[in-house]
Amino acid sequence: MSQTPFGPPNQPGQWGAPPQYGPPAPQYGPPQYGPPQYGMPQYGPASVAPQQGASFGWGPQFSPEPPKKRSKGPVFAILGLVVLAGAGLWAFGVIKKNADGNVTQPTVRPTVHRNTPTTGIPTEEPTEEPTTEPTTTQTTTYKPPKPRLTDNQIVQQNKLYRTGKQRSVNCKEPNIRPSNNRAAAAYWARVKPCLDRAWAPYVRAAGYQFRAPQMSYWSGSVVTTPCSSGAKSVPFYCSANEMMYMKVDVFAEVYNEYPDVLTKAYARMWYTRSIAHEYGHHLQYLTGILEASHNRRYEASTSAGVLLETRRMELQANCLAGVFLAANKRSYPINGNLLTAWNRWVVTAGDPPGRGTHGSTASQKRYMGKSFVTANLATCNTFSAPPRLVD
Repeated sequence: MSQTPFGPPNQPGQWGAPPQYGPPAPQYGPPQYGPPQYGMPQYGPASVAPQQGASFGWGPQFSPEPPKKRSKGPVFAILGLVVLAGAGLWAFGVIKKNADGNVTQPTVRPTVHRNTPTTGIPTEEPTEEPTTEPTTTQTTTYKPPKPRLTDNQIVQQNKLYRTGKQRSVNCKEPNIRPSNNRAAAAYWARVKPCLDRAWAPYVRAAGYQFRAPQMSYWSGSVVTTPCSSGAKSVPFYCSANEMMYMKVDVFAEVYNEYPDVLTKAYARMWYTRSIAHEYGHHLQYLTGILEASHNRRYEASTSAGVLLETRRMELQANCLAGVFLAANKRSYPINGNLLTAWNRWVVTAGDPPGRGTHGSTASQKRYMGKSFVTANLATCNTFSAPPRLVD
């Protein structure tokens, strides 16, 4: 939450529970395989050779009646039987030979498995001979899961601090006079894309997923968000929907309060810092710092401990704003009246030491003042500083 101009803020920051992420687990099922169908070869009975018979002829018949002689019928009958028997034996031999030559023995053909899975299908093929080679067993080395970082480690050793000096994205101040609510909203709408471009590579370099926050404009005294409902007097950030709620009427009011150019420069510089400050809370959310700091504040045993943790968080958001402004001070540009307003009123605004939520003037200079010079994120580790430096 931003500070109220020219005075300590009177609203604590509002944050909600982080949303749940994670794709639904895909549902997988085993493929359905059917058993293969095999057909046995069909064999027919052996073919039978056709039956063949021999034809026998006799000599001519003489008409003259032969002289009566002793009958030879029995002899011829015996010879006929002998001849018939021989012919029968010969025919049987021929038939048997032909029959034997036409019988085909059934051939046993190997069963061929086509287009069938090789897993879970029994096979009739003989298994391979056992090998005498030693079997190599691969062993998997157990790796214990990485322990979850503690809240202290998240806020004090975050990788965001090691991403170095921020580079300029050549952001330029909007050529808009924020003299009314609509113009104030347009002013902030021009600055936000600069913040998106500036911070995305550093969040990813620290190992986190970058998501640009949304921004909503409002005026009046009461606003309802997923984080809270009630009276608000300054811009604030809500992590439940990753939204920056920018109060446009207070921007226009400060800009129009006095006619001199230095006061108007102050309004522009203060509220440029304000959007960069709320963006700093979004960065804290993306990197886990915001939630971890809330846990630490909840576990604080005294009200002084709660205030100390709140100051660490708010001073860091201001420090991150100083990093962005430092990286883009030439292109914006922050010089002349804007630089005067920064040095005279913005960086010097603070709470009574040890009694406020955003830090004293000395602490503002210690973090935001220094980051405005270095543009280095290492400047913003307010959680590792001793309490006396976060007053």
